[in-house]
Amino acid sequence: MLPHEQYSRRTFEFRYMTASRLSMRLHGIGWQSVTSTDYHYNGLRRPDGEGAIFQFTLSGQGAIRYGNREYLVPKHCAFLCTLPSDHVYFFDDAFDHWEFLFIAVRGDDAIRHWLSLIDRFGPVIPFGDKLDPMLCVSRLYSQICGEANPDRYDVSAQLYRFILEMDRFADGYDSEPYQDGSEPLQNAIRFIQSQYASPLSLDDIADVAGLSKSHFSRVFLHKTGIQPMQYLRKIRIEKASALLAQTPKTLETIAKETGFDNSKYLIRVFKALVGTTPNQYRQTSGFGVTRTLRIER
Repeated sequence: MLPHEQYSRRTFEFRYMTASRLSMRLHGIGWQSVTSTDYHYNGLRRPDGEGAIFQFTLSGQGAIRYGNREYLVPKHCAFLCTLPSDHVYFFDDAFDHWEFLFIAVRGDDAIRHWLSLIDRFGPVIPFGDKLDPMLCVSRLYSQICGEANPDRYDVSAQLYRFILEMDRFADGYDSEPYQDGSEPLQNAIRFIQSQYASPLSLDDIADVAGLSKSHFSRVFLHKTGIQPMQYLRKIRIEKASALLAQTPKTLETIAKETGFDNSKYLIRVFKALVGTTPNQYRQTSGFGVTRTLRIER
């Protein structure tokens, strides 16, 4: 049993009655499981000032858009972000659930260390079975649950221990060699681009590449910067945008012709990737206009 598992899922927020000079201080910590698309946080619209967040997926998966690139955050992966910054992390109901541990940290050292880690890893980190950084968060959550008035200096020391464990992890991060797969990847991309309107699964695409599902996903992510199913959604939205700008077809028809189950799902994915609803996009395009949308990573 992990330390946090002896307690129930809760979220704690910290505010200080007196000014704290600590350059690494805890602002929030929590263990949550979400299943609603209402879980959606924009890093440029949060009112809680400067800070940094580490969020580790225990089961299920979520997603984060960081700049112009979208990442999945599956089991034993975590994302890092600073506040404010151009990111949005969210739950998509295409997933079953998203269970995670998180810490929100404030202070000059927090920002400095987080930016260094993001520069080193990127915003999303796959940990595999190397879970020492997550265990630091698990132990801290357990302490917060068990103590009514945790000592702020002890908490700050544990946050620095988390940073040290991240540095330890970073030292061996590139130790595993990567195997190339250019030809299988191109076969998969051509398949997606020609069959996007069909109900494709990851198994279908990996079969075309001739690779196991897990190896194919690693190769695809390394070469393109996004997961295969994210790439499929990108292609579908680009095709849908052309139909919106160049035809009078209804949203329900466009959804069916671009591989979405229904117009409601099309609207949700379109807004997440493009920033506007399909109808807003159509209104700004003008009917019959040749307008090409490309969604970059």
